Amino acid sequence: MALDLFKTNHVLHLQGNVAHNLMRYTERKSWAGKPTGGGSVRLTSALEPAIPLDLEMPEGGELKDFENTKIIYSAFPNLTPLQARDPRLWVRLTHMECWAYMRKRWDVSCQTGDTAKQTYVLEHYFVRQSQSRMLLRNGIARLWWYGHLTHDPKRADPWELTRVLLSSLDIAKNLLERNMGRAHGVRIGFLDYLRKNETSLGATAEQRRNRIRALARFVNLRGGVTLLDCLTPSDVEAALATEIGAGHTI
Repeated sequence: MALDLFKTNHVLHLQGNVAHNLMRYTERKSWAGKPTGGGSVRLTSALEPAIPLDLEMPEGGELKDFENTKIIYSAFPNLTPLQARDPRLWVRLTHMECWAYMRKRWDVSCQTGDTAKQTYVLEHYFVRQSQSRMLLRNGIARLWWYGHLTHDPKRADPWELTRVLLSSLDIAKNLLERNMGRAHGVRIGFLDYLRKNETSLGATAEQRRNRIRALARFVNLRGGVTLLDCLTPSDVEAALATEIGAGHTI
């Protein structure tokens, strides 16, 4: 069955009334699909999920980002990058089909104070701008983009790099929220280096976190003297190996 999108005026209405609707983001049942006085809220589309949007619920420290990335990307494998920037799709999914997941993964009640809660809702339930960083903060858009940027059907395990990306929240944040994450060769080389050198990243979570951040800074700084789009994955892996060998990252 084709998936209806939210109309632009409805998206703007919801976004502009977050403060008024703040408590509704803790309700068990979805409420955002009802008319708001401006006529129909749904826009007919030909977009049809290839598989059911049955997302896995986070439990404690198990966020299930990897599992749910596979589900969302597999549901929309033919979505174009232009379509994947459309807030009408993602706001519909965060407020309707994926509401139960959103309430669990992005629980508004965990925030303290109305201002913090409003910012939290705007970041994770909406797409305030079409910038990559904003898309990667929306609770459902981020999952599709994780898959789009790392899924590789040519590999024995097509999800190999996705698993590396989501093995740590620091990796996704430091790679994809920087300019370097937009360059295909840099993105693949960085993730492949982490995959092949997992044991050299440190024995503790803090050591791993610091080293990953330092490596990301190194590559990003290299973009100041080298056109990142021209780097191949092999170039990036070699540069990172040299940086680690020189002991500059800690």
